[in-house]
This record gives sequence, C-alpha cells and structure tokens, in this order.
Amino acid sequence: MPQLPDIQNNEEILNNIQSLQQIEQQFFTSLETNPNLSRQQQEEILDKINRITAMRLSLYNTLSGINNFFQSALQNSVGTLKQQVTAIAIVENELNQSKKRLELLETEKVNKIRLVQINNYYGDKYAEHSELMKIVIFTLIPVIIITFLHNKSILSDKIYYILMIIVSIIGAIYFWYKFMSLIMRDNMVYDEYDWPFDLSRAPSASASSGDPWLTNSNRGICVGEFCCSEGQVYDTTLNQCVTGTCTTAESFVNNVLTKSQQGKYKSDVSLKDSYQGYK
Repeated sequence: MPQLPDIQNNEEILNNIQSLQQIEQQFFTSLETNPNLSRQQQEEILDKINRITAMRLSLYNTLSGINNFFQSALQNSVGTLKQQVTAIAIVENELNQSKKRLELLETEKVNKIRLVQINNYYGDKYAEHSELMKIVIFTLIPVIIITFLHNKSILSDKIYYILMIIVSIIGAIYFWYKFMSLIMRDNMVYDEYDWPFDLSRAPSASASSGDPWLTNSNRGICVGEFCCSEGQVYDTTLNQCVTGTCTTAESFVNNVLTKSQQGKYKSDVSLKDSYQGYK
C-alpha cells in the first residue's frame, strides 16, 4: 500500500495557495485603484502577478494530484477537499476575471493615450498653420497701408516701390522659412523634423577598419624605443621615453642626491666646499 500524504502538508499547501491569492488580489486592487502609476511600475506589478500565478498554479496542480490520491485512498477526506478545491476554483475564476478586466483597462488606456497624441499632433499643426496665416496677414497690412498712402499721393512712386519691395522681401523670407518648417514635419511627432536622407550617398563603413585616431606608424602595442615619439630617446635605466636633451631622470648637478649611492652623498663631491664657495 502506498504511503499516504501528510494531511498537515496538504493544509500548508492550501494555506499557501490562499496566501498567494490574497497577495495577487492586492496587486490587482493596487493597479485598479492607482491610475497614476508609471508604465515601469505597472510592468513590475504585472511581472509579480505572473510569477505568483505560476507559483499558485504549481501548488494547485500539486493539490489536484493529492486530491486524486485521497479520492482513491481516503474516502473520508473527499468531502472536505472538494469544498476547499471549490472555494479555490471560485477565487481562481475571480482572479481570471480581474486579469481580463485589467487587460481591458490597459487597452483603453493605450487608446486614450493615442487619442491624446493625435489631438496634440493636430493641435500643434493648426497652431503652426495659424502662424503662417499671421505672416501673410502681417505682410498684407503694410502693403495695404503703403498702397493707401500712395493712392492719396502722400508717397511718391519711388518711395512706394522701394517700400513694396522691402515689405515683399521680408514677408517672403518669413513665409518661406515657416512654409519649409511645415512641410518637413514628421508624420507621427509634429515637434520633430523628417530630414531627407539618401542611403546610397552615405559613406560606407568598413568592418576591418581599426581605430581612426591611430596613425599608421603607431598602431597596437609598442615595445621599448618604438614607443618614443619624435624628439625623444629611450632611457634603458628608467624604461621610459625622455626628451633628447636629458638622458637621466635626475636634474641635479652631477647626480649628487641620487639614491643609488651607498653613502649619504657621492664620494667625489663635497657639499661643504660648495657651500664655502658661496660665502
């Protein structure tokens, strides 16, 4: 006879499933009651819900197997387990309905965002068109005034034509810039420009090319004197490049204070004599 499962373990599984259901229900409530959550926060909560659902389904499958085992082995426990499984199935159905409602809300939110984007697009478009019309109107106003003054013989023909040319040129320049700005707008985001790009005229990139900042004579790893640039020599004692006018790292006269000497000072130099010479 196979060994019967521990009833206490079954109760722990049921408690775990119910706890997971409560946690998942709390996450659904948080999503439904907090419309100000960012997109990243919503995705994090949905990811947690999916992980809890996977854990709950795994426990639910385990519990279903135990239920089948008890149905064949322990007839006395069938009634209790059926009631618990029924309750879990009801909660499971409610959770699935909540998930469907959440998907509908997400779809509606995406549609509303898209409508807002469309409204913003056409709003910006109409605003720019109104700016173009303002340029036309502000160009026509001085033209009308100048024409009126000319008809009243207040302005001479020469001044009239000069002013008309100036106003026309200024108005044409402003109109042209605004018109080019309108026709080059992007079809999806009105605040962006759709710059023309000819792919056939673009420079081709070579996959075998190396660092463009390296010269042909200084590529890769260098060793010894090959690392020195023009005007430098390689010092073997220091293992580094130095300027051509200095072959040692020490700038003191006669290397008096070099650390390579055994004594405190070099044997062929007397600091005392040098000091007395300055008196």
